[in-house]
Amino acid sequence: MFADNVLGPVKQWGFLVRDLDEAMASWVEQLGIGPWWGYRGVQVKARVDGAESDVVMSVGLAYHQGVQIELIHQTNDAPSPYSYFYKDSDDAQVLQQVAYMVPDVEAAVRECQGRGMTETGRIIPAPGTEYVYMSSDAMRGLAIELMPHDQGFLDEYARCAAEAAEWDGSDPYRLFSF
Repeated sequence: MFADNVLGPVKQWGFLVRDLDEAMASWVEQLGIGPWWGYRGVQVKARVDGAESDVVMSVGLAYHQGVQIELIHQTNDAPSPYSYFYKDSDDAQVLQQVAYMVPDVEAAVRECQGRGMTETGRIIPAPGTEYVYMSSDAMRGLAIELMPHDQGFLDEYARCAAEAAEWDGSDPYRLFSF
């Protein structure tokens, strides 16, 4: 596929939600997708328009046919790649991004820029790690998330995806609080 040649396979579909528990329950009860792993009260740095802010959010992660589904609920009003949703929408959840894991994030940023996209923000989960969001007017609010290739992440991803493939519906929520 053309997209696979540009950034590789899609690793994640990311949704912004107003209520993490309600959103996870809807995926479990209506679609049979789970179990959900994740974190409550995660604090990360964001960079939007050159300014850094401290973002607090809760995140749920599930897997369906080998692709990670991420639900993000930002719980403060700090500027971030997510904050527009909480100001401009009354939807319960919305698809925000399609994520790719790339060996060189800055090279992928340049590739996306060469294809008419602009950077809309960055999330910095830990020093030295940045997730970059790219979009364009034609994409109308949908972002491409560029994540650095990380073998530890891929190992955990594979473990959880395998467990999700065999999931029997029990113990659907496995979240940790910070």
